[in-house]
Amino acid sequence: MAIGEFKANWKTLLLSIVVSVVLMVGILHFVGAEKFFAEFSNINYPLLLLSAVFLLIMYVGMTYRIKIVLDAMQVHLKFIDMLKSHFVGMLLADFTPARSGYFATAAVLHYNYKAPPDKAMVSIFGPQIFDFALKAVAGTAAVIILLWKVTDEHNKPFLLVGSVVMSFGVTLMLLLLFSEQFLRLFTFSKKLPLVGGIYQLLENMQKNSHIIVKKTPQLLGLLLFNWSAKSISWYFVGKSLGITIDVGIPELAFYYLLQPLVTMLEFIPLPTLAGTGASEAGSAFIFAALGMNPASGAAFAFLARIKTTVVNMIAVPETLKMLPKLVKKN
Repeated sequence: MAIGEFKANWKTLLLSIVVSVVLMVGILHFVGAEKFFAEFSNINYPLLLLSAVFLLIMYVGMTYRIKIVLDAMQVHLKFIDMLKSHFVGMLLADFTPARSGYFATAAVLHYNYKAPPDKAMVSIFGPQIFDFALKAVAGTAAVIILLWKVTDEHNKPFLLVGSVVMSFGVTLMLLLLFSEQFLRLFTFSKKLPLVGGIYQLLENMQKNSHIIVKKTPQLLGLLLFNWSAKSISWYFVGKSLGITIDVGIPELAFYYLLQPLVTMLEFIPLPTLAGTGASEAGSAFIFAALGMNPASGAAFAFLARIKTTVVNMIAVPETLKMLPKLVKKN
């Protein structure tokens, strides 16, 4: 990393902190700071701990999909080493825009465990194709299902129009992920800030997608496993705050729908700390739209974020182990 790049990264980090703080202040003003903080007055810590357990179960599933891809490319590493690499990526993702820090997982696999750099990147980029597709499809379905239950008959035609628009967005995303010809239409975006990075990400995904085609059944199965583990984790976060969901569907089903919808907000390339402020605002809006306390929604998203970051602190020793190698390399 060059000195200029280091300064630029610090500028990006400082901007992200400022934007996240401004967003959180705006949310506190919207939901009421007193109501927001009151949500944390009686946290059920055993339930919160149970939420952390299911988060760790999800991490095992995410690591196993890395193993599947690396094994297919004849790169055989210890599972514990891949898990430690994954933790580093998750920790850095908590402090980077669009959670882009997760791709540091590939750097750890390479620098600390000698995985070939190109194959390490494939093991991270490849499964992301499925993740992005799921978040787009499930997020769209969540908006339709949740809002349909609370929208009156006069406004349902507008919801249908919105559904068509979102379906178009899903189709657009799938084309960007799987169609090289369609992606080439946006080559002009390479030189644009932030957008250029997204273009490069999509381009890398397309180049490597053929490697994981034969592993699609296993990866899709793990994707559903991870989705379930995180949804159950979020269910227990809600329960630890005493939140009861009554919107005409089972509570756990609500978190299955909420999870991809809110997670999508974390991946929007905004200058924030992993979507801090955006996901809390999204949760508050969803809770309010469903006739629930928006302060509960914001508090839920914030506690889920803090819990995840605390769990990810396990990666601090491995992160410190990686940094000298990165400095030496550059």
